[in-house]
Amino acid sequence: MFTSPRHFAAMMGTGTWVLFSLISIQNAQAEPEKYFAIRVVDRETGRGIPLVELRTTDQTRYFTDSNGYVAYREPGLMSQQVWFDVSSWGYESPVGPYGTSGVALTTTPGSESVVELQRTNVAERLYRQTGVGIYRDTMLLGKAPPLDVPLLNGQVAGSDSVQTVIYNGKMRWFWQDTNQVKFALGNYSMTGATSPLPSDLDANIGIPFTYFLRQPGGFVHPMARVEQDGSHPIWVDGLMVVRDGNQRERLVARYVAARKDFSVAQTGLMVYDDAEDVFVEHRRLPLPTESRLYPRDHPIRVTANGTEYFYIGAPPTVRVHADFESVTNPSEYEGLTCYAADGSIERDEGGRIRFSWKRGQQPISQKQIDTLIREGLLEPEEALFALRDVASNNPVRVANGSVAWNPFLKRWTMLFCEQGGDSFLGEVWFATANAPEGPWVHCRKVATHARPGQNMDFYNPKQHPELMRDGGRTIFFEGTFVNTFSGTTVPVPRYNYNQLMYRLDVSDERIEMPSTPPGLTLAQPAETSVSAD
Repeated sequence: MFTSPRHFAAMMGTGTWVLFSLISIQNAQAEPEKYFAIRVVDRETGRGIPLVELRTTDQTRYFTDSNGYVAYREPGLMSQQVWFDVSSWGYESPVGPYGTSGVALTTTPGSESVVELQRTNVAERLYRQTGVGIYRDTMLLGKAPPLDVPLLNGQVAGSDSVQTVIYNGKMRWFWQDTNQVKFALGNYSMTGATSPLPSDLDANIGIPFTYFLRQPGGFVHPMARVEQDGSHPIWVDGLMVVRDGNQRERLVARYVAARKDFSVAQTGLMVYDDAEDVFVEHRRLPLPTESRLYPRDHPIRVTANGTEYFYIGAPPTVRVHADFESVTNPSEYEGLTCYAADGSIERDEGGRIRFSWKRGQQPISQKQIDTLIREGLLEPEEALFALRDVASNNPVRVANGSVAWNPFLKRWTMLFCEQGGDSFLGEVWFATANAPEGPWVHCRKVATHARPGQNMDFYNPKQHPELMRDGGRTIFFEGTFVNTFSGTTVPVPRYNYNQLMYRLDVSDERIEMPSTPPGLTLAQPAETSVSAD
């Protein structure tokens, strides 16, 4: 018959093997004394560090779970000294004999060893948000996880790029393409979940998700319904909560039907259907090659000179009045630019380039900003965005990110990943400005996902202003950890293509910014503040 449970499960299918593995974990919880516990902690905070690699001399790799644990049990290698190379993104490795990076541990069953690492990242990695076995090793060791979450939730194996919103009294989370356990193909029309409201959450510990499922115990159901030309993945972003003429709360977003090469096949606006808990298409939009006046990324609600808008982009270069009629009408969107309709550059009485919001006019692009600076027509500190690393003065190009008001700093903040850089899309930067429009001049790196031999991506970082603590001193952000664009061919088990949460103390002197010059000239300078519906 079958020589092993794995052989049997392989004959039955991949999903069966995963189920068998999860059952094995549950059974193993009854015998934690057979495991040797390794916990890796942050030397500064004493908290367990997720995503630390421990590699033995036979090249077996282990990664700590979200509680910082590895449950070690290797037949033939117990109750003896075993060497572990120890490394992680944004942490210093322990130094062993002859300059090696690791530790020797005696693998006694039922015992525990603690390894302290010095963090080099300014931001602290907290936990994995999505995927299988977030606290797998903790549970194998018979220990209680900090947060009671399932080993497998919604049959989700991996999720891309988060969007969040508080709508109709619920905290809602949405993700893009989602992998499932039982088959290589998953959900490509948005995944959704709810959680307790921020007042009932402690983001230092974690977020419990209740997924929208196709059936109880089954896989997540698609959250975006679009009549499309052909079959393409549907990506949804630009979430905005507004009120219509009847003062009814509505949730509006943009969708993109994407081709395999990431180009846009079609795009449009969607409105959330409360009865079916799904986004439905509201109207088509011009393609991005024709117009950039549309919602995207993570819009922020801003009161400017007494009027409520959504500011869109990182940094914001598009805005629209914060009501249902306006956000669903493409002709109401305004672009921020220094160009007149005839293509000439507008200037103030002193000859300085002047920026203004113009309805129906395309926003200025990074390429146009670069050209103006290169031709000597615009100083970097006069630009909307021409970010430079405070430490090196080198330019830093924004790939994607999010903007939020910080009440502790009393400034606007932007968390973004760099296009290029040490890990291409894995370097995370922090910037501040006096206004959402800018100027965004200075930035400091707060997290890296580069290390020798294994650079990783951490793209679409999302600030969570609703989760901030200590009056805004502690902020939280997450992003997609994956090897897609990094050039690294070997993904990290369980963590790959999932969301990682970080926290950042904005009072940390390592990210203190120089004073921003008043360089930006707006046609109508705005008194801005954050606002809520």
